[in-house]
Amino acid sequence: MKMIDDYIRLNPELFDIEEPDPGHVDRFRNRIHTMNLAKRRRTWIILLSAAAILIFGLLLSYAAIREFGLIEMRLNRLAGDFPNSELNEAEQYYSGQLSIYYSKIQQLRFNNDQAEKNQVLAELSAMDAQVQAMKHDLKQNPDDERIVHAIINFYQVKIELMDVIIAHADKTNNSI
Repeated sequence: MKMIDDYIRLNPELFDIEEPDPGHVDRFRNRIHTMNLAKRRRTWIILLSAAAILIFGLLLSYAAIREFGLIEMRLNRLAGDFPNSELNEAEQYYSGQLSIYYSKIQQLRFNNDQAEKNQVLAELSAMDAQVQAMKHDLKQNPDDERIVHAIINFYQVKIELMDVIIAHADKTNNSI
């Protein structure tokens, strides 16, 4: 290997005799340019393919989540439709009443004490959690009338409590 290197170094004129054809540099630059264009096209094709796959995946995910949401709502609706029509009617009535009372409590000032107002609303929400627990028990024991009566009684007590809260808040706001 050393002999070849020495031979090339000692005889450079033998290797620089021929020049490339005219236009060789231009053809070389054109090839490099077309290779760069092809590389750019491939990059754009890959990017557009990835974007199309991403959009398709997002649409598919949205459709799946939406469908599962519909399925979940149907299951909740079926689970919520207890065979007891008395409870269904009572829930419709008390839900309407509770929404009226909630809106009244939201409008109260509580002597400009937001912490007290938030505490009252948190306690009322905790009562809602107890109703949900009783409904869960009713799903497990659908024939137990005691649970149905307990839920209805709980709604009545909650409305009475909300009525007392509204009356007390009105009394303190009007006395000042």
